[in-house]
Amino acid sequence: MAVGGAPVTVVDRQGNDVLTGGSSSTPSFSRSVGSSAISTGQNASSVSPAAATLVVPARAGRQSVVISNITGTQPVYLVSSAATTGATTGFFIAGSAGASATISTSAAIYATSPTAAQTLSYLENY
Repeated sequence: MAVGGAPVTVVDRQGNDVLTGGSSSTPSFSRSVGSSAISTGQNASSVSPAAATLVVPARAGRQSVVISNITGTQPVYLVSSAATTGATTGFFIAGSAGASATISTSAAIYATSPTAAQTLSYLENY
């Protein structure tokens, strides 16, 4: 396709030519601008170092999820499995009200806290 009479070359971020995947001389482009749905909810983290509690179930097509520590009196650790042990392993969210993390995943997310269950809110974009 020509723009202003000049040929267009598709390049990556480093300026290298990008193949158009076959004999097509007209590459197609798409751009994701968010999603059509969100879901919100609240769950409590576990206080057991032997098992974490499900906060957000897996969802095919989820683009991201924001998890916020509502109670905010204890830190929260996000983990990938209920079988995760140890109250101080996983992704750390500070023990202050409103401390949050945004995660781009479609996987289930579990949480545990060292000494007191914390209420966590979530907003998922799918």
